[in-house]
Order: sequence, then C-alpha cells, then structure tokens
Amino acid sequence: MSPGSDDNPRKLDLHFAGGVAWTAGAKWVTQLLSWASVFVLARLLSKSDFGISEMASYSFLLTNILAEFGIGTAVLQMRELERGTLAQLHAFSCLLAALAYLASIPCAPLIASFFHVEHLTSLILVNNLAFFFTGFQAVPLGMLRRDMDYRRLSLVDALQILVQSVTVIAAAWWGLGYWSLIIGVGAARATGSVLISYWKPIPFAIPRWRDIRAPIQLGRQAAIGNLAWTCYTQADGVVVGRVLGDSVLGVYRIATTLASAPAEKVSALIMRTTGPLFAKVQSDAALVRRYFLNLMELLTLIELPLMLGLGVIAREATAVILGPNWTGVVPILRWLVLFMTMRTLATLIDQVLLSQRATRFSMRMSLWNLLVMPAAFVVGAKWAGASGVAAAWIVLSPLTFFPLVWMVSRKIQVTSRQMGTALLPGLAGASVMVAAVGALRVWLPLEHWPPLASLLLQVTVGAAMYAGVLLTFFRERVLRFVYFLRDLRREKEVQTGTAQVSE
Repeated sequence: MSPGSDDNPRKLDLHFAGGVAWTAGAKWVTQLLSWASVFVLARLLSKSDFGISEMASYSFLLTNILAEFGIGTAVLQMRELERGTLAQLHAFSCLLAALAYLASIPCAPLIASFFHVEHLTSLILVNNLAFFFTGFQAVPLGMLRRDMDYRRLSLVDALQILVQSVTVIAAAWWGLGYWSLIIGVGAARATGSVLISYWKPIPFAIPRWRDIRAPIQLGRQAAIGNLAWTCYTQADGVVVGRVLGDSVLGVYRIATTLASAPAEKVSALIMRTTGPLFAKVQSDAALVRRYFLNLMELLTLIELPLMLGLGVIAREATAVILGPNWTGVVPILRWLVLFMTMRTLATLIDQVLLSQRATRFSMRMSLWNLLVMPAAFVVGAKWAGASGVAAAWIVLSPLTFFPLVWMVSRKIQVTSRQMGTALLPGLAGASVMVAAVGALRVWLPLEHWPPLASLLLQVTVGAAMYAGVLLTFFRERVLRFVYFLRDLRREKEVQTGTAQVSE
C-alpha cells in the first residue's frame, strides 16, 4: 500500500480507529483495576512504603533506557530493516540488557547511600532484573508496533495491568510492605515479555556492525533523548525525596499519579496508536499534518476538561478517594494538572519529530531540559516545599515546551493559526467550565457539604457547562468527529459483510 494511493488515508483512518477501539476496550476494563489498586494500596501501605518503592524505581528507569538503547524505536521507524538485521539487533539487545544489569550492581549501594536508606540496595537489585525482559522484547515489540497490531498491543497492556494489580494487592495484604510494589511491577513485565516474544518470535544472529550501524545510530540518539527526558521528569521526585524526605515523596507521588491518570488512561487510548501511525505516513507531509492537527484537537477536547476539572475539585476528590490523611496532595495536584496536558501534547509532537527523523533535535532538547529543570526543582523545594517543585513545571514551560512547537511547525509546515484553531474548542469549553464551578463554589457554602455530595454537584455542573459550550459554539467541529467515527463503523461493517460473503 503506497503512501500516495488515493484510498490510503481512508484505510489508515479505518485501521487507526480500529486501534483506538482495541486500546479503549482494554484500557477501560483495566482502568477500574488500576484505580481500585491505588485506592486499596493507599490504605494498606504507608506513605514511606510508596516513597521507598519510588526511590528503587529511579535507577531502573534510567538504566532500562540504556538496556533497550532505542532499538525498538529504530525497528518501528526504519521499515526497511530486513529479518536478518532484526535477528542481529535481537542478539545485540539481549547483550545490552545483561551489561546494564551488571552495571547496576555497583550503583545500587551508591543510590541507597544518596537517599540514606540502607535496605534500598536489595530492592534496586531485584527490581533491575526486569532489564532482561526489556532486552528480550525490544525487537518483537518494535515489530508489533510497526505492523500496527493494535489488538495484541492492547491485550498485552491489559494483561500486564491485571497481573500487576492482583499481585501487588495480594502482596500488600500479606504484609510485604514496599516489596509488594516491586513484586507487582516485576510480575507484569515478565508477563508482557513472554506474550510479545511468543507472538513475534525473532531468531538470534551474531551482530555485524555494518548491518546494524544505521539502526543503532538512530536508536542511540533516541535513547540519549529518552534518558535525559527520564532524568529530568523523575528529578522532581528525586529532589522531593532527598530534600523533604520519603513521607513527603509518598504524598508527591500520589499527587502525580492522580494528575497523570486522565492523560495515561484516557488520552493513552489515542496516543498508543499514533506512534505507528506517524511511522507509517512519515514520507507524506500532508498526511502527517492532517493527523497531527486532528489529534491535537481531539486530545485537548478530551483531556483539558478532565485535567482542569480535577484541579478545581481537588479538595473534594482527595477526601473522597484517598481519605483525610492525604490532604497534602491538594496543592501539589493543582499545579500538576496544569502541566499534564502540555506533557501530552509534547509527547504527540515528539512522535511527529521522531517520524521525521529529527532525533538529534529531540535529544538536544531533552539534554537542555535536564540542565535547567533539576535546578528549578531544588529552588522550588526550598521556596515552597513539594508544591514549589510542582510549580516549577509550569514556570519553566516556555523553555521546555514551546521550542518543540516551533520545530514541529517547521518540519511539517503547520502554522500557529492552524494549531490555535485546533486548540480553541477545548480551551474555550474548559475555561467556561472552570469559571462556572468557581462561581458555584462562591454562591453555595460547599465547604459545609459532605465531600461526596459536593463533588458530585461540581462534576455535574462542570460537565454540563463544558458540553453546552461545545454544542453551542463548536457543534460542527464536534459532530465532525462523530460523523467520522460513524462512517468508519459503516465501512467496517460493509467490509466484514463482504468478507463473509466471499467465504
């Protein structure tokens, strides 16, 4: 199927919509388990347990990127790679994973000493065993994404969350404390690795540098960028844990979990499918631009009301969901929800830049952010504690976010007016929603209401105002997405019926 064929955009639309449907089916089921596990764990584990587990995960996040070394990304983007080269990359990936684990052994006690927690060493060494799963699944996972096999990708995600939720709750119930979080994540990673490798078996071959040089170079730039990105996005937690202690870190991490939930659980339905989509159409600038603008508009329509609404009702939501012991989450949460939508759009832009092979720019941006963000977190922690750390994300967003917007506008020739038009419905609706809920809080003494009743009333009013703005001022643009999905569904039914007749 050539990118330039007349029916190619429609076929891609159909495939993309099918991928979103598969992802949605898996996510909505597992979202209930994920949220339920967070609520249960908040009552079974202490704040210190969450903080210590978070400390153990830092070294894994960093070294895991080096273990994978961007090989999965290279497999996805470089569609010209032959099976023999893939076999060599598979062997190379497994070797890197083993070396990464060996390198992590002497680092574990240093990290434990940095956080002043001696028993952190054993947690890190056990947690880092997942490097071997990372290396073994890098190439098969890249193949699944390159084939746009959304059904299997969604099933892997769903099963991993199911295994993690069940395992971590069982372990916490048995009194394993912070070990339960490590065990649950490890069980999920092992399950995913086995499934992916079963569906996409790749043989091993002795790596030859002349064959794997090009994908390794692309993967290296992507890996360095991802490593720097992971360092500065995790630096806020590191600063909180180091400067303010493990209990405050536990509160900060719960706030981050709540703030990122809409982005990870809702927009992930779309974002999981966009990487393979942009890789598929990377040589057609018009198609890349079309999908980018439509996805930007759709993401903001979905995510902005959720994020800003969560910020407005943070006090009531925290009291109902987590209980009275977690009131410290509220001021942190209100800063973080402002930033999470920008992070989602930055991820979308990164996917476009990656498809256009702008890995060097993305790498340099990540390194620049790594230079400025940790210093900002330290200043924020000393200025206003954990809330100051969260505020630093917003204060420095002109340095971390807008250069990405400038570069993507150059790469795919999209104007600021086109992007502003795409963002307008979500921004307008969410702004009116926040104003309406704010007015409601002024007119009614909601602080004297039961938290659940106050929460339900504010959610109802906010949702009604948001829907009213969209249907009054942006009706045609909202219906465009509805008609698009309806037409795709009809085409799918016609194709299914034709296939059954032919059989």
